[in-house]
Amino acid sequence: MYATHRVIDSTGQPVGFMIGNEFHTDDTVRINIDSIDNLTVAEDGGIRPEKELPELPYTEAVNRRIYDDLVKRNPFVRDIQQELEEWKHDASHVVLQLEGSRQVGKTTELQKFAYVHYDSVIFVNLADDVYDFMGFIQSACTVADMESYCRRAHLPHYINDRHTVLIIDEIQNSSRAYNAIRRLYGGLECDIIVTGSYLGRILGSREFFLPAGTIEKRYLFPLSFREFCRIYGREKLLDNIDLFGGSDRKDYEALERLYEIYSRIGGYPEVVKEYLRTENGDACYEVVGKLLTTFKEESGNYFGNPRDVEIFDSVYREALKEMCNEKRGTGKGMIETITSLTKSSTDLLVNKNEIANAIIWLRYTGVIGMCDLAVDGDMRNIVSSRRLYFSDCGIAAYLASKSMLDPTALAGILTETFVYNELHRLFKVRYAKRQVMEDEVCFSIYGKYELDFMVAGRDRVVYGIEVKTTDGAPVSLKVFIDRRLVDKGIVAKPSYGGHGESFDTIPIYTVGCRFPYR
Repeated sequence: MYATHRVIDSTGQPVGFMIGNEFHTDDTVRINIDSIDNLTVAEDGGIRPEKELPELPYTEAVNRRIYDDLVKRNPFVRDIQQELEEWKHDASHVVLQLEGSRQVGKTTELQKFAYVHYDSVIFVNLADDVYDFMGFIQSACTVADMESYCRRAHLPHYINDRHTVLIIDEIQNSSRAYNAIRRLYGGLECDIIVTGSYLGRILGSREFFLPAGTIEKRYLFPLSFREFCRIYGREKLLDNIDLFGGSDRKDYEALERLYEIYSRIGGYPEVVKEYLRTENGDACYEVVGKLLTTFKEESGNYFGNPRDVEIFDSVYREALKEMCNEKRGTGKGMIETITSLTKSSTDLLVNKNEIANAIIWLRYTGVIGMCDLAVDGDMRNIVSSRRLYFSDCGIAAYLASKSMLDPTALAGILTETFVYNELHRLFKVRYAKRQVMEDEVCFSIYGKYELDFMVAGRDRVVYGIEVKTTDGAPVSLKVFIDRRLVDKGIVAKPSYGGHGESFDTIPIYTVGCRFPYR
């Protein structure tokens, strides 16, 4: 083997060599010096090439190559990149905690961000702690300790400034690591990012101590419809199409075709990649099925006994039935309904508490999300978590494809699943960018009339949204408008949109990304 370049860091200090098209630190080279034909170790311990080698910046030798490989394998351009940049450029930023369910792309997007925006990236995966990062955590977490870790991990020497980023992945695997966040933040000058799946449930345990004031949260979801349109070069069309029928008909039809695909396969990156490769819905559902199996198997690591895993597996399969059965009600019977369904469809003897725990776990895994109830149409009287929706259209459609439930009811639920998730994202951005009030999207019931969704804008305008899959009068929406329970009525359905006397109609695929519908 031959060394081709001398690699230098951002300060101009030599940190290693390029050998066989790969980077090797000086320490690694010393260990393997006998197999490198044009390098020798001098008496003073320095490494000497037979003849002077060209210099190559570390960012070009390593970072750019890793980034290019990440983009090749994961080409989607995600909105989270802008949020990460905003966090980095905030001079007062603290530790970033990126949350999201399994396989939505957290690790990939963080690595893409890091290898472009930092000179040095220290990436630690606590699920496979090869170089004993926990040994560093158990030390004083000083600059010298970090330097020792970098040497063990075959990384260049540690530079203690904000051109360096430390990313701790799968941090839910260690309460010690999470509890050390404040100590890391106080002892190191580098930027720090932590991430992991199932954080919501794990961080609620007694072993984990929340470092108040030290953590800033961001959220990553499956691809949104806007991000899906971006893949096909239709994002600008989505952002500019007239909401009320004033654009060219072929433009509406182009977006509606993408909506029909997205509403069937959802936004999990691996599922979308499978569709781009095959354009086959069944192949996509194979990937979704494997995803749910992964959820089940990994959840077993956090449950107390195998029975809990079996209950968990049964509950998410019954959740779709509950969504159909409970469609005209207050949501008070959600847990009771799923308990009954689980008992009737399995041999399990379960109680409400076990079902409630399984539903909570489903929420933390990111399989389902909760919708709040605005009592009698009053946005000042909110009851939380009264209805559930699957947090991805593909999961709901996959389960529906295996169900014998009424097709008409299922079509409505799948359409509402899309709308719920597009609206839910509006509540998960940082405060300065939020266009909505309250903590979550709501539904409401007034007498015998049920309104699918209610959302209050930052200007305190209350929007009532009725979701339609076919033509038909929005009876409930008209009642809420007549009772002055909403300020603006919106019908979201597959259409070109249009203005009405008391409410407007918008294309369903614009319901989240074009809020507040001006």
